[in-house]
Amino acid sequence: MKALIVIDMLNDFVTGALANEANVIPIIPVIQKMLNHARTNPDWLVVYANDSHWEDDREIAIWGRHAMRGTSGADVIDALAPIGAKREIVSPKRFYGAFDGTNLGAIFEQYGVTEVVLTGQHTDCCVRHTAYGAFVRGYGIKVLSDAVCVFLQADQNEALNYLKSIYGVEITTSTELGVYS
Repeated sequence: MKALIVIDMLNDFVTGALANEANVIPIIPVIQKMLNHARTNPDWLVVYANDSHWEDDREIAIWGRHAMRGTSGADVIDALAPIGAKREIVSPKRFYGAFDGTNLGAIFEQYGVTEVVLTGQHTDCCVRHTAYGAFVRGYGIKVLSDAVCVFLQADQNEALNYLKSIYGVEITTSTELGVYS
């Protein structure tokens, strides 16, 4: 089974506390397309890996208050919101990586996940740390270059190259994956 992981497509990362709207807007339709594909194929699992912080989380000292648990800033943007479908998991996280401090590895074991496809924000931070978590657990890893973004566009190629050279990530696009609509 494959898992589509949608990382930090949250209100606070689009228009809120750590807004990245200009870089996020172009990837939303691609992630929508991937969600539709995954939801209609029984060999896919959809995972929303969402920052969901407490006041004393270490990230708050670095980035300031963002995606605080129970606030609208920690909600997935409406355009990509979970629909409560079967094989759809919402996984709150307190650290950069989707596997750190969560039970995502156990969930993947239960579903027989062997490959992850990463989308969302930020290629050089949360996507990178999630790729590392997948790497050490032995999953095949794809990152959709047309469905991830960074704060500073100049950092995107460096981030993608790092993922490819250090973790052996396959950098591809939704179209190359065979998802057209």
